[in-house]
Amino acid sequence: MINSPRIGGLRPGRSLVLVMMLTLLAPAAAQASRVVLTPLAPAPHQAPYTRQYETRQFRVMEAEAKARSMVKLKAAAGSATANMNYYDAVAYDLVLDLDPVSRILTGTVTVTATVVGPSLALMDLDLDGKMAVSGVTAGGLATGFTHAANLLTVTLDRTYLNGETVTVAVTYAGNPAGDYFGWNSYGGKPLIWTLSEPYGAREWWPCKDVNTDKAAAVDLHVTVPENLVVASNGLLTAETVPAPGLKTYHWQSGYPIAPYLVSLAIHPYAVFSDTFVSAAGDSMPVDFYVIPAFLASAQSAYAVTVPMLEAFSAGFGEYPFIDEKYAHAHFPWQGGMEHQTCTSLYYAAYTPGLIAHELGHQWFGDLITCADFGHIWLNEGFATWTEAYWLEQSQGMAAYHAEMAAARYLGPGSIFVEDPSNFYAIFDYNLSYLKASWVPHMLRHILGDDDFFAALQLYRATYGYGSATTEDFQAVLEEVSGRDLAAFFQQWIYGTYYPIYTFSWTAVPAGAATRVDVRIEQTQSATGLFTMPLDIRIDTSAGAETFVVENSEQVQWYSFQVDGTATDVQLDPDNWVLRSVIDAGVAPVAAATPQAARILRNAPNPFNPSTSIQFVLPTAAAVKVSVYDVSGRLVRVVADAVMPAGEGEIRWDGTDASGRAVASGTYFARLAGPGIDHVHAMVLVR
Repeated sequence: MINSPRIGGLRPGRSLVLVMMLTLLAPAAAQASRVVLTPLAPAPHQAPYTRQYETRQFRVMEAEAKARSMVKLKAAAGSATANMNYYDAVAYDLVLDLDPVSRILTGTVTVTATVVGPSLALMDLDLDGKMAVSGVTAGGLATGFTHAANLLTVTLDRTYLNGETVTVAVTYAGNPAGDYFGWNSYGGKPLIWTLSEPYGAREWWPCKDVNTDKAAAVDLHVTVPENLVVASNGLLTAETVPAPGLKTYHWQSGYPIAPYLVSLAIHPYAVFSDTFVSAAGDSMPVDFYVIPAFLASAQSAYAVTVPMLEAFSAGFGEYPFIDEKYAHAHFPWQGGMEHQTCTSLYYAAYTPGLIAHELGHQWFGDLITCADFGHIWLNEGFATWTEAYWLEQSQGMAAYHAEMAAARYLGPGSIFVEDPSNFYAIFDYNLSYLKASWVPHMLRHILGDDDFFAALQLYRATYGYGSATTEDFQAVLEEVSGRDLAAFFQQWIYGTYYPIYTFSWTAVPAGAATRVDVRIEQTQSATGLFTMPLDIRIDTSAGAETFVVENSEQVQWYSFQVDGTATDVQLDPDNWVLRSVIDAGVAPVAAATPQAARILRNAPNPFNPSTSIQFVLPTAAAVKVSVYDVSGRLVRVVADAVMPAGEGEIRWDGTDASGRAVASGTYFARLAGPGIDHVHAMVLVR
C-alpha cells in the first residue's frame, strides 16, 4: 500500500494517530497550564521533499512487491543445510545461454569450494526444482546426484578432507521465470532481469544461497542474441561471438559477493558513462545501461551519482568496489535493487532519494551484508538513512532533519525480524526501512559525529566483504565509544514501541541567574521504560542553552542554572529521538521525593531465556514478586520475602513453578504487599 502524501510534514494517517494520542491524554492535559503534542517540524525545502515522497512511493511499492513474491518460497527460507556448513564457496563460474524466444536458460555452473568440516563426501546446493539437471561432475568426473525439494545433493568423486579444494560442475536447463527471473520486454524488445533477494538466486543458478558465505570471485559468461546488451556485476572482460547472431558477455566480479547480489539485466540498452575519482586519485567508470526511450531523462537525473559517490566515500570510507565500477541498469520492478556494482533501477524512477538509497547499499548491504534476514535493518535501515545523509551533504542539516522527520514511524513492531521465513516481515516498510533508519540517526547523536563515523570505519574494517549481525554492529560501537549500548539495542531493535515524554518546568531566581527545574515523565503504556540521553534546551533572555540528561526512570527531576530569565524549555528540540513529547508548560515542580513502590522495568525486554525484574520500595516491606501469563494464570512466584528499602531486583529464568521453560509470549510481573500492587508487562521471545 502506498503511503498518503504528507501534509505539513506529516502524513494524514500519522496526524490521526497524534489526535488519538492527544485524546487519550486529555485528562492530564486539563490539569496543565499548556499541553501541546509536538510533531516533527515540516520540511523547510518543500520541493526536494516532494521528490523524496516520490522516492518513498517507489520504496514502498518495491518492499511490498518483494514481500508478495517471496511468500512463494517460504519453505526455502534461506538457512544452510548441515552439509553446507562443511564447505565454503570460493568461486562460481556461470556459463549461461539465454533464449528469449523459447524462454529457456541453459547453463553450466562450476562451484569451487574449500572443505571446512572434518570431511566432505556430499555437497548440497540450492537449486529450484523447476530447473532440470542433466549432468554433474565432481573433480572432473561424472557423478551421481539427487534433486528434490529445491536441493541438489551431489555425490563427490571421493571424500575430501579438511582444507582440500573440491570442484563441482552442474549442467541444467529450464525456464526460471517467476519472482526472481523475468522474460519481460519493452518497446517490443526483450528486457530480461533478475532480482534474487532474499532467497531467489537458487531459482536460476545452483549455489549455496546464504549470506554468510560470500564467494571471492564470480564469473558470468552470458550468451544472448547479438542485439542485446548484458549488464552484470564487476568488470566486463570480454565480448565474443560464439556463433552468427549471438554474443557472449564475460563479466567478472573479483570482490566477495553474496549469491542474492549476483544479477543480470539484459536489453538493447543505450550506454553512457561518467567517471568517479577516488580520494587517492584513482579513476573508476560509472556506467548507465538505460532503455533508449529514457536516455535523455536518465542522463539528466543520473548526473547526481558521482557527487553521491564522493559524499558517501568521504563519510563511510572509499567506495568498496573501486577496482571495478558502479553502474545503473534499467529493469521493470518499481523501485531498485542494490546488485553489487550494478544497481537495478526502475526505468521510470529518477528520484535522488532512490539513487542514494541503492548507492548507500553498496556500503550497507553489499560490502557488509546482514548475516541473515532477521538483521535486514543493517541493510535497509542504513540505506534509508543515507537518503537523509545525502540531503545533509547537498542541502544542509535542516534538510537532513526534515527527511528524518518524513521517515518517522510511530507504531508497534520490532525492527528485528524474528521469523525470516515471513517475507512480509523482512520487507515491512514501516519497520525495516523507516523505523530502522532512526537507529543510525539516534546513535549518531548519542555517540557524537566523531565516534559515530569512526565506528562506521571500524565496522567496515572488521566486517567488510563479509556479513554481520546486530550484535556485531553493537560491539563495534561500544568499542569505539566506550558506552554500554545494551539498553539502546534492546529497546530499539528488539523492543516494539517508542517513548512518550511528558515534561513541565518552573523557574526560580537564583541571584543574578535562574534555577530551572524540569520534570520528565515517561507516559507510554504499551512498553517498558526507555533509557536515552535527552537534550533539554532552555531559552533565556541571555540566549539559549542546551543540556544533555540521562533519562531512564518513569519520573525524573533535573535542575539547571542559567543566565538571565528563562522564557521557554524544549525537550529534544532537534528531534534526535523517535518519540512523542507532551509539553505541559510551566507548572509547579516538586523536588524529587521517594517514589511509590513499583516495578521499574525488566531488562532485557524482550528477553531470552531470563530477565531481571527491577523494583523500588520506599520502605522495607514484605512483598511477593510473581509472574502471570496473559490469561491471568499464575506461572511462578519468583520471590516472597521482606525486602529492604531502595531499589532491588529479582531474576526470572523463564520457567514455571515446576522448572519447565514456558513458551514465547507476553507475561506480567506483579509486585504485591501491604498497600502495594503494581504490574509490569514483559515479552519472552524463544
